[in-house]
Amino acid sequence: ALPIYGQTCCLRAKIDMNSNNGCMRDPTLFRCKTQPHPRTGSKYNVYPTYDFACPIVDSIEGVTHALRTTEYHDRDDQFYWIIEALGIRKPYIWEYSRLNLNNTLLSKRKLTWFVNEGLVDGWDDPRFPTVRGVLRRGMTVEGLKQFIAAQGSSRSVVNMEWDKIWSFNKKVIDPVAPRYTALLQEDVVVVNIPEAQEEMKDVAKHPKNTDVGTKSVWYGPRVLIEGADAKTLSEGETVTFINWGNINITKINRNSDGKIESIDAKLNLENKDFKKTTKITWLADCSHAHPIPTVCINYDHLITKPVLGKEEDFKHFINKNSKQEEVMLGDPCLRDLKKGDIIQLQRRGFYICDQPYEPVSPHSCKEAPCILIYIPDGHTKEMPTSGSKEKTKAETVRKEIPPAPKEKWTSDTQEVVQDPSVLYNKVAVQGDLVRDLKATKAAKEDVDAAVTQLLSLKKEYKQATGQDYKPGNPVAAKALDGAAPKADLSNPGDSNTLYDKVTQQGELVRKLKAEKAPKDQVDVAVKTL
Repeated sequence: ALPIYGQTCCLRAKIDMNSNNGCMRDPTLFRCKTQPHPRTGSKYNVYPTYDFACPIVDSIEGVTHALRTTEYHDRDDQFYWIIEALGIRKPYIWEYSRLNLNNTLLSKRKLTWFVNEGLVDGWDDPRFPTVRGVLRRGMTVEGLKQFIAAQGSSRSVVNMEWDKIWSFNKKVIDPVAPRYTALLQEDVVVVNIPEAQEEMKDVAKHPKNTDVGTKSVWYGPRVLIEGADAKTLSEGETVTFINWGNINITKINRNSDGKIESIDAKLNLENKDFKKTTKITWLADCSHAHPIPTVCINYDHLITKPVLGKEEDFKHFINKNSKQEEVMLGDPCLRDLKKGDIIQLQRRGFYICDQPYEPVSPHSCKEAPCILIYIPDGHTKEMPTSGSKEKTKAETVRKEIPPAPKEKWTSDTQEVVQDPSVLYNKVAVQGDLVRDLKATKAAKEDVDAAVTQLLSLKKEYKQATGQDYKPGNPVAAKALDGAAPKADLSNPGDSNTLYDKVTQQGELVRKLKAEKAPKDQVDVAVKTL
């Protein structure tokens, strides 16, 4: 009868049932539990509660400062009451707020659900906020230490972005991570350089740290670059191939659809002016060193909403597209990577080797690709794109600005007046340019120049229309005195309808990109736009 009696009763501390603090109203100290203990088996049937055990263990084991989050604040009085009642040494309780991260669940019960449902790889999944998870994603112990030390012991409850943690980590890995190259396999373009000799040279793995060592780089007459980079090139342009030198683009060969099939170029290694040239990553396609199969994986948040309310079910906000994979052609040197090695793929970002490359297996007759996991650097939330076009982005946007309209002259004042619709478009394009420059962390002087130009265009727009520029609200052009209205603006309603269509399609493109939609789906939407 004892086990049955024990499970209907518990041992409590007689303190004060009328206390304003619920934790002081005769709390439970011992309770019966008949399930086997992981260590002692069925030797005991009665166990102390967490609240009763903590102060005793802290005192006996010599803890001087018990570090507890503020959620335990109401239990502090109970902690000290137990210490005084037993007459044992009194530790000092140091309170601090728990760290809440946006788009992240920290509850072990909820994380267990993800594991049981098979939505993640396990407790070391790179999307998990576990120590094993963040280490697998490329977090270093030193970076984690620096972040924790910088937080201090504030009691203010805050919701923090992951970017801050990763920015500390970047400071640790950037000075020592060797540099390599990888190209998006489905979008490579061949560059033919006939006079280039097939040869190998040793170059530094890190441009600013010779202690990292050297790597072998192969050169040859057939070179591969990314299609995104190829689209930014023009005939007659001089570009810089990283770890090689300047190259002159002589001809761009396109098919009937306008797609670039190949590029002809010639060496210009005597030209050492690299300041204003576009920098291109490349791989030689030669018989001595073929690019190796590589897979780059990028992980996004498991939860789509930054902060969940108390009544909200996390299962309604699961990101079903939180893992993205890209098949790449990797630098031949990547075959030497070991699991856990951290590198930088030039102009793409930092990566950690999750699975080393393995040559053709005699059992499967296949080679295992080198699997790399993208390490966030704290500066961008987006997945690294194929090809870096920051240097040419401003020029590309400027090319898209409509040409200046023909001037209109009034018969009385002979004053030049620009078409308001054209001015409106100029302001919109310049605004996009400013946002792009800020998003890509462009040089301050470039941003300032773009902002100055934007303000000038807005001022010009107001002078022409008498109204401030408002996004999504273009002013239809009015016929000037002595001048007939333009034919394409004779029906303002039609122009406004077209404008609305463009706006809606632009929103669709941004939504697809934000949701990491398939590339073909995004391309169709962009083409429609």
